[in-house]
Amino acid sequence: MLDYAYLIPLLPLAASVLILFFGKKLPLGGAWIGILAAGWGVVQSFGILANVYLRPDLLPFEGVSGRFFERTWDWFTIGPVRVETGVMIDGMAAMMLVVVTVVSFLVQVYSLGYQHGKPRFSRYYAYLSFFTSAMLLLVVANNLLQFFMGWELMGLSSYLLIGFEFERPAAAYASRKAFITTRIGDVGFYLGLLLLFTSLGTLNFGLIGNEYKSLTPALATVISLLLFAGAVGKSAQVPLHVWLPDAMEGPTPVSALIHAATMVAAGVFLLARFHFLFALSPFALTLVAWTGGITALGAALSALTATDIKKVLAYSTISQLGFMVMSMGVGDPQSGMFHLTTHAFFKALLFLGAGSVIHAVHTNEMPLMGGLAKKLPITAIAMFCAWLAIIGFPYVGSGFYSKEAILGAVLAAHHPALFAVAAFAAFLTTFYMTRLMILTFWGTPRDGERFGHAHESGPAMAIPLAILAVFSIGAGFLLHFVFPFDKWVVINALHHGAHDGHGVVLGVSLVALAAGLSLAVAMYVFKKPDPVWVAGRFPALYQLVTVRYFDKAYLYLSDVLCFKPARILAEFDYNFLDQFVVDGVGAVGQWLGRVHKWVDDVIVDGVCVNGWGWLADRLGSGVRAVQSGFVQNYLLAAALGVGVLLLWIAGVLG
Repeated sequence: MLDYAYLIPLLPLAASVLILFFGKKLPLGGAWIGILAAGWGVVQSFGILANVYLRPDLLPFEGVSGRFFERTWDWFTIGPVRVETGVMIDGMAAMMLVVVTVVSFLVQVYSLGYQHGKPRFSRYYAYLSFFTSAMLLLVVANNLLQFFMGWELMGLSSYLLIGFEFERPAAAYASRKAFITTRIGDVGFYLGLLLLFTSLGTLNFGLIGNEYKSLTPALATVISLLLFAGAVGKSAQVPLHVWLPDAMEGPTPVSALIHAATMVAAGVFLLARFHFLFALSPFALTLVAWTGGITALGAALSALTATDIKKVLAYSTISQLGFMVMSMGVGDPQSGMFHLTTHAFFKALLFLGAGSVIHAVHTNEMPLMGGLAKKLPITAIAMFCAWLAIIGFPYVGSGFYSKEAILGAVLAAHHPALFAVAAFAAFLTTFYMTRLMILTFWGTPRDGERFGHAHESGPAMAIPLAILAVFSIGAGFLLHFVFPFDKWVVINALHHGAHDGHGVVLGVSLVALAAGLSLAVAMYVFKKPDPVWVAGRFPALYQLVTVRYFDKAYLYLSDVLCFKPARILAEFDYNFLDQFVVDGVGAVGQWLGRVHKWVDDVIVDGVCVNGWGWLADRLGSGVRAVQSGFVQNYLLAAALGVGVLLLWIAGVLG
């Protein structure tokens, strides 16, 4: 399994090429090829994970993230620089392989029902396989260049999938927004990659882990912050989080893949992979921790009033990613990776469950739903399991164990203010997710026509929901008690998941859970207080959590820096400019003509030509007066000359 780990990303890539070029001629549009490739990835990934857990002797090398297996091949050489490609499998990579392949496989099966009959079916499956391959290439990478290749290919894949229904302007806009926003962060990532290479002379993860202590604290800080810029863009952290809510314009299964196992998980995985580098810089760690905390709180606030069911889940993803980034910043990447794992399953379930609801009622708006548990019992039960997981219902939902680990890490790192922010974000999570469940499945239908036509999804969609429901409930318990996560993922971190303040964390979590649940039931079941009354009574607060201020700020800046100058140039009176240039050049030409005429008349003709002629004429006239032709005049002149000469000689001798 380990020796052939390179097959895990290569098979989906091959499937993508085959489907793209030959899918229309194959049964099911070639979808079965992508499903088989992803299915093989599931089998091999579980085999690799079993090897990592049961046979550590198969991992011959020791590094900053525990023992690992590595296999490399020469790629190309530039002068003294040898560029390689290869695979590196440690506990962290093995767990990520399972997460990515399982979610991708279930999403592709689910899509058989969800995308059936829609245009460009084969191309959709080609893009899905390509997306999965890019993420898997990143996960198994043994060097930062290969990691960056997978990173950028995911950016391309997200652009293609978010804008898959490109005939809709909103989808086309969302795909461009996601591509451009994440590229901003990627510029920082690329600069960090170059700086790391020039500092250590290698991009191999193992060699970087051996040499990183030679970096000065200042240099380690700069490199860490540049790498973090890439994670901020990819994992939708403040201020580059604005692309993720709009990414909901893509097909719902794509949203599940992006939010659970690929795009947004890559940034957190990057931070975990380079945790040792961040540990050299307290400033970088503090910035990472507070970025995660602010993101977790801000996104949770935005989810409170959203009415689009997918938008609520998008804000939820941003908030949960904030929790993961927060754990990285307080020095406990294990807890963040644990939460990434549990979150992948319950968030994929939430999105696929939302897709089942949308497929049934043909709207994303929760105010038009209600009472759907009667019509969609399988979907309702599955989403109830995901709800238990995301709110961290004690000892039942998988999110309980990973969220507790993060809160414990924040408390152990002595960040009381950050701990308060995290606890409040947990309270908000319970509130808005309970609100989603009530508005969607509880009470009486608010749109009778939609409710009347609603029906449960078919087996292709229902079976993945059931499987993910099992993972959402059982993964946390298994990875905490039966197969402890720290046995799978060994990271030499500053802090670890088990903390002395477990009792405090549990107490705070229970209070947050009870408060969020009680307030949501009071407002949306008993209408005490009525949400409409609250919005009218506190308009400023309602605006604060509803308006997307970062989007408004970016649009304003783009308008000032780009669109206004463009409009000014477009509206400029070029006829006036043309006349001004013509008249100005003409006037200058006339003046230059006059100067040229004066120079020609006065200097050239007057001095150079006529002047020399006049001088020659005057000299000639003088010479003609001397040459009279009379000999006596010449003798007189000679005598006078001799006389003058004799007088001069006499004066000299005397």
